[in-house]
Amino acid sequence: MAMGESRFMEPLQLAGRLIMENGGETYRVEETITRMGRAFGLERVESFAVPSGLFISYRRKDGDTETSVTRVRKGSRRLSRVDAVNAISRQVEQGKLTCEETLQRLKEIEKNPTGISNLLLLLAAAASGAGFTGMFGGSLLDMLISGVTAGLVEALAHGLERLNLKDAMATLLGSLCSALLPMMLFYFTGIGSVEPIVAGALMPLLPGLAMTNAVQDALRGDMVSGLSHGLSAVLTAVLVAGGALVASAIMSMMGGVPV
Repeated sequence: MAMGESRFMEPLQLAGRLIMENGGETYRVEETITRMGRAFGLERVESFAVPSGLFISYRRKDGDTETSVTRVRKGSRRLSRVDAVNAISRQVEQGKLTCEETLQRLKEIEKNPTGISNLLLLLAAAASGAGFTGMFGGSLLDMLISGVTAGLVEALAHGLERLNLKDAMATLLGSLCSALLPMMLFYFTGIGSVEPIVAGALMPLLPGLAMTNAVQDALRGDMVSGLSHGLSAVLTAVLVAGGALVASAIMSMMGGVPV
């Protein structure tokens, strides 16, 4: 077995997995692996990616074909990782990185997922919630309440991620808090307009990236990936709606849902 050529498989696997786990499109995964493999001097580089798995093969100089199967698990959707892997891929194509250097750079990306601090992510979620509330006709006070709520939900998501809880649980609890907190604030103080606040706070939880990837994959002919991403988006939307429904039920038991 040509161990010298087998060393190319690890960076190809890692590059594809990082893109897939962090919200990259299926075609981007396959294209990146193919381009990197050819830049390494490999022949007949083929890749096939689906949301839960990655298949790579190439022909060695001795004529044998080397194939690998990599299990892909749902990640944290850090698009900064995807951009970093793409940058490394371009450098490999330009001949600026060797196989060993590429693998080391990819491992650094895996170890340090993003250059964006949690505080900045929290502020981004707050700004998103406030902006959507304003778009839905909320006042400045409503935007402030929605922004604070969205920020708290983002902090909750980070806490659940550290506890290694599933994304489904984080989405359900996040939507519950996004709806329940404004409702309870209005119920006890009469402050704010519930509908635009809740709608704005829920918007950052909606699966926009998954739905976009589903449409792109379907239009490119990747029906398996398109259906998988589409189903994931639908299930996430159901969880968001379920959390809001539970919040409404809680308020009903307390004496009525504020409107």
